[in-house]
Amino acid sequence: MAALGALLAMPALAQTATTPAMPAVKPPVAMTAPSTATTVAPMAVKPVMPAPKPAATGPVDLNTATAAELDKVKFIGKKRAAKIIAGRPWKSPEDLVAKKVLPQKVFDKIKDRLVAR
Repeated sequence: MAALGALLAMPALAQTATTPAMPAVKPPVAMTAPSTATTVAPMAVKPVMPAPKPAATGPVDLNTATAAELDKVKFIGKKRAAKIIAGRPWKSPEDLVAKKVLPQKVFDKIKDRLVAR
């Protein structure tokens, strides 16, 4: 059995040993018009930014609003909300500028969203 296996394997070995190596053939190059397509650069990964604060639905009462409700008003963050709560009671929204809780420019942008009842 071993001799039969050796005889059967010999022709395969003999063919591979005596067959000359074929030179590598390059595929033909297609002759086409220059491409007008632009190359696409890899996309840059942007850092994840926190979601913007949702705008308050109506005017926020400076004397009764929670810190979370005040924080929802644009340009009022957690620190300013804490100052507003600490300075209660407010007679009018303009008192925020008088007591230097908000600068005048910021107050002018959000004065329509604030009330003091």
